[in-house]
Amino acid sequence: MFKERILHSNHRRILIMFSLLTVMVTAAFSGGAWWQGNEEDVIATVNGSPIHVEEFQRAIRLNKSAIMNYFRDQHHADQSETFWTTSFDGEIPIEMLKKKALDDCVRLKVRLLQAKDLGILQDVSYPGFLRQLQQENLRRAEAIKNRQVVYGPERYDEDTYLEYLLTNSTLAVKQHLQQNALKQGESSLRLFYEEHKDQRYRTRGYVTVQRISRTILDSNHQIDPALEQKVKRLLEEAHARLLSGASFKDVAAAYAAPGTELELTIDLGDERRNARSPVTQTAAKLSVQEMSQIIEDNGSLHLLKCIERVEPDSAYLAYEQVKDQVLQDYVNGEYETRIREMTASAQVVRHDKLYQSFQM
Repeated sequence: MFKERILHSNHRRILIMFSLLTVMVTAAFSGGAWWQGNEEDVIATVNGSPIHVEEFQRAIRLNKSAIMNYFRDQHHADQSETFWTTSFDGEIPIEMLKKKALDDCVRLKVRLLQAKDLGILQDVSYPGFLRQLQQENLRRAEAIKNRQVVYGPERYDEDTYLEYLLTNSTLAVKQHLQQNALKQGESSLRLFYEEHKDQRYRTRGYVTVQRISRTILDSNHQIDPALEQKVKRLLEEAHARLLSGASFKDVAAAYAAPGTELELTIDLGDERRNARSPVTQTAAKLSVQEMSQIIEDNGSLHLLKCIERVEPDSAYLAYEQVKDQVLQDYVNGEYETRIREMTASAQVVRHDKLYQSFQM
């Protein structure tokens, strides 16, 4: 089995965390009934759930720059008073912007409705959202006044509070999907692994080296030139003994500093981390049985010998090594599939008078 360094999460801890999030989000949206607002304030409905004009305006604001950049790059369009209503090869900026904004609103509402269907959210209307935002900010202000600990910002605006609620409700939905996946056993997960291992579950590659190291720092943690020369001579002797066929174990016993780590595995996929250390940079280039020259790194001199090397993408990671990642990928895929299918089948009713009259 490859010695790939994989961080495994604990299923029980994940489920507990998600359960807490579910309680938090449900509480945040409780206390509000289905909105019965003014129809003139609604630009569309999704399965009967209203998309408020303010929600649409938010999506307009978030997409405005991207639409402007598109017309600049594709049509060399400059900003002018008539930019938004001008047709560029049949494409009109304001119409493209409105369509993208409405599509985003529909997808957002579908995500919230899925959480509502599972009992995670109770009120997904915009007025209900505003009530909860106000209540949360009042709670935070009171807590700060009483010198209590408040996590996150002192005060939420609409964008940050929506992101907070959407993130937590999405996590809670994924917890539900994860619980279902675990109840079904591992057959679906193993099938997912087999179907996706070519793209997702290949080894990133690693190199395992044996290492002899000695410090060259004095008691003030400064490099001691005399000690550096002494250690260099010792490692040169060690290098010569290894070249003559002596075992690494015997040489390390004679020359390595007591208590130092004699074996090191380098993840070849972690290029950023490897670039910070001369030891890892050197190890990454060694072939099996090849020895390095003496390397200075972090106040010590090092001598390396490569004993194992696996090239990136040269083999698959075993299912047991990556099963937690497989579970996470499976749940994420199931979530996106559900949202895509729900969006495609959603009954969207657009209030054309309000939609068509919208101007920048």
